[in-house]
Amino acid sequence: MSRTTNAIAELLAGKSPEAMYDALYAGRYLSAQGQESPAAVLAVIKTHLRSSRQRALMPPTLLNRLALALAGSGYLNEAGERLAAEDVRVE
Repeated sequence: MSRTTNAIAELLAGKSPEAMYDALYAGRYLSAQGQESPAAVLAVIKTHLRSSRQRALMPPTLLNRLALALAGSGYLNEAGERLAAEDVRVE
């Protein structure tokens, strides 16, 4: 059974918050603000993951919401925002 998810969610899946930041940095998806403020980006990631634990969300939904939060934070550059808007089909 396939599902549709967001490309950033796929990039971040299965990673710790620190590894998520590293993947965004290595992929050159962070804006200058995101590169200059790793602690702030990690705070968005950790806060979102913590607040989502209070709701029963499937991991793909959780990661899609995290991708939207990152896209709205100003910490992603143009390439990162395009990736956040890109849907992928996962088998």
